[in-house]
Amino acid sequence: MAATQATLGLGQLASPNGPILREGGYATRFAQLFAEGGLLDQLARILADERGPIGLANTFADLTSDDRPIGKALARDGLLDRMADEDGPFVRLLEAGGPLDRALSEDGPLYRFLAPGGPLDRLLAEEGALDRVLAEDGLLEQLLADDGILEKLLAPGGTLDQLISLGATFDAIVPRLEALGHAIPTLNSAVTVLSGAVEPLGALAGRLPGGRRRPAVEPFVTAAPDVD
Repeated sequence: MAATQATLGLGQLASPNGPILREGGYATRFAQLFAEGGLLDQLARILADERGPIGLANTFADLTSDDRPIGKALARDGLLDRMADEDGPFVRLLEAGGPLDRALSEDGPLYRFLAPGGPLDRLLAEEGALDRVLAEDGLLEQLLADDGILEKLLAPGGTLDQLISLGATFDAIVPRLEALGHAIPTLNSAVTVLSGAVEPLGALAGRLPGGRRRPAVEPFVTAAPDVD
């Protein structure tokens, strides 16, 4: 009886309407898992793909390694920990009465910028700053026009090249100015020494006999002849 029941059970399992062979049965599910192109095959292809999740995970692990900038920032007591510290920039930025709180308050810069008639309304208003920039023959067209400001700035031999060449001239002048600056204290010392030497000579000349009685030399003036 047990063998008969087992045979009948196997027959029911293997029948076209049984749990194995019916549509959506165990055989179909088994094929979806293990057949070519099934879930396991697709999973193996994904894992073998260099640009798949495993490749992305390896790239992320490489970027966050201890010797990379992101890894150093994420390390304990690194940049992120210092930024998020109790006295760090994040806390000071987000605390009550902090810069962000003041910026988002009713009378803060953001409210004033978005208020009716504020800078944003004036910028976007008809014939406002944005309209003037984008208008015909406006600032944008003047910048991008042929022989315009931008072309003159970037053209060979243009304003930018002239500024660069002027920088080279400044580089050549700076050492000379530095040498002149070093020479000025020496010149001042020489002038001081000469002044100290001239004063005694002037006093000595005043003491020489006849030094004070010598008349001043009158300038030689030739009288113009009378013309009849």
